Formats: sequence, structure tokens, C-alpha cells
Amino acid sequence: MTSLPRTFFDRDAREVAIDLLGRHLVRTSAAGDPHPGAVATIVETEAYLGSHDLACHAGRGRTPRTATMFGPPGHAYVYLIYGMYHCLNAVTGPDGTAGAVLIRAVFINDDEQSPQGRPYRGTGPGRLTRALDVTRRHDTADLTDPSSPVQVLPGPRPIARANPDQPIRRGPRIGVDSAGPEWATKPLRFWLDSHFAVSGTRKRNQAGEIVTG
Repeated sequence: MTSLPRTFFDRDAREVAIDLLGRHLVRTSAAGDPHPGAVATIVETEAYLGSHDLACHAGRGRTPRTATMFGPPGHAYVYLIYGMYHCLNAVTGPDGTAGAVLIRAVFINDDEQSPQGRPYRGTGPGRLTRALDVTRRHDTADLTDPSSPVQVLPGPRPIARANPDQPIRRGPRIGVDSAGPEWATKPLRFWLDSHFAVSGTRKRNQAGEIVTG
């Protein structure tokens, strides 16, 4: 199966964030790469809308750290938080607009559900990058290139927005309170309803609005 085309990512981050749910995040293995490779289903995302979004890194302007965001769509933007956790994003929108989608949680397809009371290893942006060994060395990786170590594939059955068997919910992004009330409360986080690998509290997730279109 081929990677998603660049045109998929060359859209508003909100559209891409919804349409990434149910797609496959693929970590390939190559000579000299210690990771054995894995396929994971994306179950949670957050949209960041570019330089006018005060919760977005691009809101501080172009810097060496954020340069990838200002580049062409379909590339990985990987950054380090708290000096220890990597976060994986897909750059979206036309070149220079600096939109991005944070991949917040995945289900690693070879895994079983974690025992009750223990966090699943694909839950949360820091856990999923650790499980898939995605680091700053993967910043700028082309997610549309079949030879890339990190790719996004269509998956066997992409999630339809109005699919009653697998609803999508949306709500405020997590950990962006410093952006101020306007941007901290925008419903730009999206997730597969009731999926065990989704991050956040049960109460927060059940309060999310169903996406209908």
C-alpha cells in the first residue's frame, strides 16, 4: 500500500486532523536502524493553525526549531518537550503557512490492550514516539515517501466522519492554557470515541462533541 499523497496534507489542519484518524502511521526499519518497524493506527490528533494560532509554535515566528513547519506539507515536524519527550506532527497547508497536526495517540497494531489500570504505550504524544523510536533525527522526514522511516498510509478502512459505528469527537486541545482562553478552548483536538488508546481523562473525552460533518 502506498503512502498518502502530498495533496492530502496540503489542506487546512482541521481537515487533516480529522481525516488522519484511522490511518496508519508506519515506522519502517532499515539497515543500521535499531527499531524493528511497526504499524500503528492513529486514534487522536490536534490541529495547529499556523502563525495566528497562539497555541502553535509558529505563533512565535520562524526559528531554527520551527523551520520545518514553514516548509512544504507532508513532512514530519518533531520537537522535544520538557527535555525528554518527542512529539510528532504532520506539516499541513500550503508551503509557508506553518499549519500542523500533532499525532497524540496511536494503537500499535501488533499490541494487545494494556492491562487494566496501566497506561497503553501508544497513549499520548511522548509515549507513542518512545514506542516507535521517533526522535529529532526524524524532523523533516517525508511522510509521503515510501522510502521514509516514518510514513502515513491510508489504512484498510479510513474512518468516515459520520460513521455511527465509530464516532469522532472533538474538544479543546490539551496543555495549551498558556495560549489564553480564546485559543485554549477552541475544539481542535479530535479522537475516536471510546478507543482505549486515546489520551486524556474519561470525563474529558466523554464531554467531547460528536463530529457530524
